[in-house]
Amino acid sequence: MSIAPTIENDSAFLETLEEAFSSSNKDFARAYYLFATAKLAETYNSQEIYAKYPILSDEATFHRLKQLYDQNPQHEETKRLFTSVLGTYIGSQLAALSDAFQNAKNQLKVQVSDLGLKNGNGEHIEELLYEDVSEWLKKTANKSTRQALYDRMAQAYTDNLSSKFIELFEKENSLLAALGYQNVIDFYSHTSGHNLKRLGENGKKLVTETQALYTRLMGQHYQAVTGLDFAAEATRADISYVLHGHASVEMEAINLQFPQSKLVPLATQTFDGLGLEFSTVAQQANFENREAYEQEVVQKTDDIDPTKPALRRILLDIANREGKRSRAYVYPAAVPAEIYLSVKPEGGLDDYSAFFHESGHAQHFAYEKPDLSFAMALMGNNTTTETYAYLFQNLFMNAHWLTHMAGLSPEQAQLAVQRRALEDLYMLRRYASKMQFELALFDGVNEAGYSLTHKGSTYAELLSLGCGFKYDAEGWTRDVDAGFYVADYFTAWSLEAQLREYLCQHFGTPETNGEDWYANPKAGAFLKALWADGNLAQQDLSNRLGYHDPTDLGPLLRFMNAHLK
Repeated sequence: MSIAPTIENDSAFLETLEEAFSSSNKDFARAYYLFATAKLAETYNSQEIYAKYPILSDEATFHRLKQLYDQNPQHEETKRLFTSVLGTYIGSQLAALSDAFQNAKNQLKVQVSDLGLKNGNGEHIEELLYEDVSEWLKKTANKSTRQALYDRMAQAYTDNLSSKFIELFEKENSLLAALGYQNVIDFYSHTSGHNLKRLGENGKKLVTETQALYTRLMGQHYQAVTGLDFAAEATRADISYVLHGHASVEMEAINLQFPQSKLVPLATQTFDGLGLEFSTVAQQANFENREAYEQEVVQKTDDIDPTKPALRRILLDIANREGKRSRAYVYPAAVPAEIYLSVKPEGGLDDYSAFFHESGHAQHFAYEKPDLSFAMALMGNNTTTETYAYLFQNLFMNAHWLTHMAGLSPEQAQLAVQRRALEDLYMLRRYASKMQFELALFDGVNEAGYSLTHKGSTYAELLSLGCGFKYDAEGWTRDVDAGFYVADYFTAWSLEAQLREYLCQHFGTPETNGEDWYANPKAGAFLKALWADGNLAQQDLSNRLGYHDPTDLGPLLRFMNAHLK
């Protein structure tokens, strides 16, 4: 029996739906932590959790919520709930196709027997899993071998997966059209709050205005690493090796100053100096058994007394246990009382940068008001929480922080900032180009006469221009995310630059060009006030900062020009 129609009052229906989202989110977060991080569960059973909350996958729920959304598309909470339920509904409709695609991708192998690759034991490698090729591209120094490996990987995908991806792409857009959302770009512009067409224009502007600077600096870096001419030789096969797989002697020396043992102490010292009380809010999590976990985490969250001061906890798991997921992540189970931050420290700039990024997410959630609805606390797009994460990640492009907190010399700090800024400019130009391509891809997608012909050549042209590395036309099917997710990240970069510029101007000192904002507790109080209101819409955050346009690239371009020239 369908649950949604039995709830007569719309307000009661929305409240029941939101409670189900909140409770299921808590269950998913706890189950994932126990399985992937604490290693206190042997399996992760998402189907079991979904079965507890049938209202979330009930088709009647979707149609009732769609009716409420269509009646009042400006209501923020309804829009966020509808967008989430729509994702669940479309996911259920595409489940068979999606599972077939993912299973084929996970099992896809690339033949490399003639490329001379050897494993850690010196043994000859005959084949690689498709998903493992990226790591080999990053560490393969020989240009011709690297290109051959990339070409094999790309061809294997084209032969086995491209048609499956295109089928999913066409089916998803047809579903939206059948639901009454014929113009996909307009639909996603409204539900996400992004002005997608303006973002495309801004992407073109960013590529144009940074073209000379980027080409010169990336060309110098590419030649220093490979000994080859950037314009003539650089291809997509080279990107991960050139940016992440090779380090100069000077950069190796800098990496050694960021050992595993200093990661959490440096973060704690930095965030405590901002008045964020990280040493209190972030609590070490390392449980001997499920019983200890239930007592220390679950009971304390579930038994909260709302009349007492809010319980704010970041459960910081830094243990290096066998089988633990290596990549840092944040999972907010219940805000602000139960925020999981997992990391498996290894040391080095990239490792530190990832942890500071995730710490931005964690502290955002930990300082939200406990009485916020689930929709306003955790739903909506990811732009603003990514803005806060980039803010702390970008301390590694703050020369004052690198010298006064991280202990680098001024010369080392300058080198580190320039290297990180160049990597960021590459990513910015890549996402700016992806933004332009996805607009071209989805333009008229549900209209008669639409064709994918020439979309590959458009992709290759835009990405090659934006990145400077030659992209292959067939690669577009490996490089498109659902729902214009690219817009969240592209907007977050410009919003973070607005936030950073605001902090420098209001909380930093003129002598440092504002770079010492991180040492001013008033800056921390300002951040807490932003975080308290939950997952703000990107327009709201930009308004509070005085820019009134989350797509304004001015602060970002000023920063890049100042730190790369």
